[in-house]
Amino acid sequence: MNIKINRNCEMPYYMQIVGAIKSMIGRQELIHGYKMPSERRLAKELDVHRNTVIKAYSVLVSEGFMTVSRSAPKGYFIDIPAEDDNFTNRFFPLEKMILYDYDRHTKKFMDIFADTFSDKYISFAGINMSKECLPVNGMEDIIKKLLEKASDGNILLAKLNETERTKQNICNMLVDENVYVKPQNIQLISETTKAFNLITTLYMREGDCIIVEEPVMPDAVSIVRNKGIEVITVPMDNDGMDMDLLENRIVRHKPKFIYTMPTFHNPSGIVMSLEKRIKLLELTHKYGVPIIEEDSQRDFRYTEERIPSLYSLDRYKSVVYIDSFTMLFPYGIKTGYVIGPTDLVKMLGVLVSLDEIFIDNIGDFLLNEYIERGLMKEHAIELATHYKRKRDLMCCCLDAISDKGITYDKPRGGVLLWCSLSNDISEKRVYEEAEKRGVLVMPGFVFYLDKYKGKGHLRLCFSNVSDDEIKRGIALLGEAIDASKRKV
Repeated sequence: MNIKINRNCEMPYYMQIVGAIKSMIGRQELIHGYKMPSERRLAKELDVHRNTVIKAYSVLVSEGFMTVSRSAPKGYFIDIPAEDDNFTNRFFPLEKMILYDYDRHTKKFMDIFADTFSDKYISFAGINMSKECLPVNGMEDIIKKLLEKASDGNILLAKLNETERTKQNICNMLVDENVYVKPQNIQLISETTKAFNLITTLYMREGDCIIVEEPVMPDAVSIVRNKGIEVITVPMDNDGMDMDLLENRIVRHKPKFIYTMPTFHNPSGIVMSLEKRIKLLELTHKYGVPIIEEDSQRDFRYTEERIPSLYSLDRYKSVVYIDSFTMLFPYGIKTGYVIGPTDLVKMLGVLVSLDEIFIDNIGDFLLNEYIERGLMKEHAIELATHYKRKRDLMCCCLDAISDKGITYDKPRGGVLLWCSLSNDISEKRVYEEAEKRGVLVMPGFVFYLDKYKGKGHLRLCFSNVSDDEIKRGIALLGEAIDASKRKV
């Protein structure tokens, strides 16, 4: 397929693919009903990760340029509406089920997230790394070393064996978190979402049940619902899940897993207290329910407080731990990892080998060199300082419009604020009014299950905005709130 990826462009690869396919449709190189290459095939052709193609195809499906079929004929098809077209009529019910009835919150979330890459907006909607946060210090020397290792200067032909080295470096880094593991208990993976997907694939079947905190990331809900797995939510207090409700729902629903983000929860920013962590582990031991613990925000602490992870507290071997370097080191091909029992790790390895295509270990080599030279630890400290300053600036700007009916709890870490709106304000209308003014926010309803009617929340991320954008964006958000208030 005639798609060229510009590796030097700041635009994400998946958005480049989206743009190229739209252009081909406009030039009628791709016409209605054309069957697109499979995710694996296009990923191999473009030398990108399969998830990149999946994300691109998802955007095109959500915008109505493509449709997808899970039954014969299977695959992705160009969808240009035509009057009395049998092809469109045949696929429309499936398309509607996937994009609206089945997963409408995820669709809305992905639509807003895709817009975060547009220059039209000041975006508080997506967690992305800005250019000023890229780990560039020392990278020139590392790349020179990589080129020296390459055969005849061709890095694509370099014979590198970095997997075990990466695992050992992860072991060494986790010592600072009082987590002591061996390389055989680690499986490298592309990202935490993929880890969650594969773990549930490995252990869960249609009709099973999983308990999650609410609010919850919509992509996690989408993953398990697409497998026919029931999602049971437990509301959160200011220090984590309501443990009495959790126990009640464990007894009632007999879940296969509990999924939690105890440190700087996304989207709420809540940190689960030590007392609740201990109680949660006691419940899992009492009822035999393992935990999937995601810890992808732990590097961005803004206080000296360091509550132990569930994994480090676990005496019952009931916790599967997942983390990612995505916000620290975006250069790696495999930037995430799973820690668990040896048999789980081995089976995950089998699934990864079947599900993901990697060209080589170049990303791992860059990551390993960065860690072993001490640059990763320095970079993490610098980022935490940088994001703390961004948080304080955003809080200051929000305080200036607090009389309009927006409040927040100042987070102790992470890269987002979870804001509450007064009862006379519609979060949906705030989102719409803010968008009109060139500001993107993530409305709270996308983080709740379908029966949620809107409780007045916004998620504001500050990882990819300048100081000036924070000041202008929050001022415009104040205007949007004024325009959104219900008439009493």
